[in-house]
Amino acid sequence: MNDVDLRQSIDSGKLKPATSYTSTSLHEGVKLRLGETGPLSELPPTTLPQMFREACEKYAEHPALTWETPGAGDQGWTTLSYKDYQKQVEQVALLLIDAGLEERSSLGVLAFNCPEWFFAEFGALRAGGVVAGIYPSNSAEAVRHVLDTSEATVCMVDDAQQMAKLRAIKESLPRLKTVIQLHGPFESFVNQESGYYSWQKLMEKVYPISLKEELLCRENRICANECAMLIFTSGTVGLPKAVMLSHDSIVFDTKAIDLSMRNIELGNERMVSYLPLSHIAAQIFDIFLAMQHGGCVTFADKDALKGTLVKTFLKAKPTRMFGVPRVFEKFQERLVAAEAKAKPYSRLILAKARQVVAQHQMTSILGEKHSIYSSSKYWLASRVVRPIRQMLGLDSCKTFLTGGAPVSDEMKNFFLGLDMPLGECYGMSETGGAITLNVEITNLFSSGQPICGLEVEIKEPDANGHGEICMRGRSNFMGYLGQPDKTMEAIKEDGWLHSGDLGYLDEHGNVVISGRLKELIITAGGENIPPVHIEELIKKELPCVSNVILIGDHRKYLTVLISLKTKSDSKTGIPLDALREETIEWLNELDLHQTRLSELLGISGDLQLPNDAAALTAALAIKAEPKLLEAIEAGIKRANKNAISNAQKVQKFALIPHEFSLATGELGPTLKIRRNIVHAKYAQVIERLYK
Repeated sequence: MNDVDLRQSIDSGKLKPATSYTSTSLHEGVKLRLGETGPLSELPPTTLPQMFREACEKYAEHPALTWETPGAGDQGWTTLSYKDYQKQVEQVALLLIDAGLEERSSLGVLAFNCPEWFFAEFGALRAGGVVAGIYPSNSAEAVRHVLDTSEATVCMVDDAQQMAKLRAIKESLPRLKTVIQLHGPFESFVNQESGYYSWQKLMEKVYPISLKEELLCRENRICANECAMLIFTSGTVGLPKAVMLSHDSIVFDTKAIDLSMRNIELGNERMVSYLPLSHIAAQIFDIFLAMQHGGCVTFADKDALKGTLVKTFLKAKPTRMFGVPRVFEKFQERLVAAEAKAKPYSRLILAKARQVVAQHQMTSILGEKHSIYSSSKYWLASRVVRPIRQMLGLDSCKTFLTGGAPVSDEMKNFFLGLDMPLGECYGMSETGGAITLNVEITNLFSSGQPICGLEVEIKEPDANGHGEICMRGRSNFMGYLGQPDKTMEAIKEDGWLHSGDLGYLDEHGNVVISGRLKELIITAGGENIPPVHIEELIKKELPCVSNVILIGDHRKYLTVLISLKTKSDSKTGIPLDALREETIEWLNELDLHQTRLSELLGISGDLQLPNDAAALTAALAIKAEPKLLEAIEAGIKRANKNAISNAQKVQKFALIPHEFSLATGELGPTLKIRRNIVHAKYAQVIERLYK
């Protein structure tokens, strides 16, 4: 049989026999919810390799991937067309089979975003494998857990630092045959010892026709209802669970998101890949949605979240952007700092312009008509704020999406004034990506309506309609690999996935999220309190505050831990002692003129906090300026006026000596606050609040 015959024989809609909608094995298929109502009801089951092939053939000459390559053309940048993208993936698929990737086993990828990540993903999928991304910040033991759980037979690592982790654990992973290092420098054992290779050496090999035939036969055996990807959830307790997503789940979620997007220019969309590809949001947005639109993905460098992201935006000129709230917070901090250095007259003009733009945006959001006068004012004001978008490299961006953590009203309004309305999204690994996609924004308090083909229901709502958000649809995950009990807890027999999130549906069907069931604080008096709402109220009253953590589970009253806004090291991300400009301005209004946090908190010497013990010691030694304490207390009292009940009023607070960050451990890989880490780190400070 020749190549053409083999390709024509591939049945993308083939389904493996299945008796259940769930599975916890890489070797089983699941039933699909086919024939549901809606625009996607007739979407046939499709494998990811088939989706990839169709995109590459449709957009063969369009640019697919762009990355910085020192010494390359176009001032150090390389661009790959979809036709060449497909060729690279085929070579990598052959490489992986030759390296020992078994069908229905996993390829572990321990690397920052790069073109090789994309090649390896589709190469593994074509070879009948499963993709398991690993956060580069994971410890060697955490990496071992992922590779062991995912039944990995091959692992790809970024560099020598990541290779060292694999070197330490490989002997404890009997199924793992080969480790491939993408980028140098290389240790002496690479390409010398069996099982350790460089990417370049394997890519240079010429593979026999028999291996190509094996690849096509493997691809012909892939079923759309089998597992394609494992997303490891970053839970607050215990080791991460492996979320199993089928080919059909990912294809369906991508198609549903596509239906929600507006003003798509097929073959001319541009995205920047910088969020971890081991997370479902980056997978859907960077890889599959870009491919669906024939778009071009530009890769940011490893320091993107430490300050170099704007450099990539200026190069790529993205048309769509997704970022977790912390990314937009960083932009806001940068812009506020730049504005603080401007002349008073310029600051006044910019403030007025932002106000006019925000009013125009709100009128549009509310569905009201614009008068000729207001439209003229907006036209002039938009010319004033446009250079800010240009400075960020976002002047061509048509959609700004954010999710993964709470988004403050203050931040939404700030970007509204820059003609950058943030559409808040809601999604989970367990739903294959998006649940809601707020592209056509109708309000600033919700996450928008459910995507096409997904049912959303509030289970056991209280008198106000608040309860657990549950969803059912074709994109729901298969199960947690090897954990049937956990799977049954998440998905019930009726097909409803229990999210663990609290919220309600407004009168228009928009999903409004109020917190997490696991984060729910139950006071000693028995009142259930979602912390996020109260934390955001306090931050709204105190612009100097960076982080607020509500405490009070099984306690008589509520308290909070508070950190102030400071600068951070652009290379390491470690919070510094220097206060941010907006914090200094706020302090000046209190007749306080400190510029360093240590001075403000009464701690001798520059704040250097290399570990948790040092941070705790500093927290216990705080003797803050009385005016600062009085101002914070006044802000909390103002926030308390909006409390739903007396039990939801904050009684005491304590300051802690630095902002939360990845480097200091309070933020996880997707920049969510790890509450249990904060509670453990400052346990002694918390106990003081209850004496």
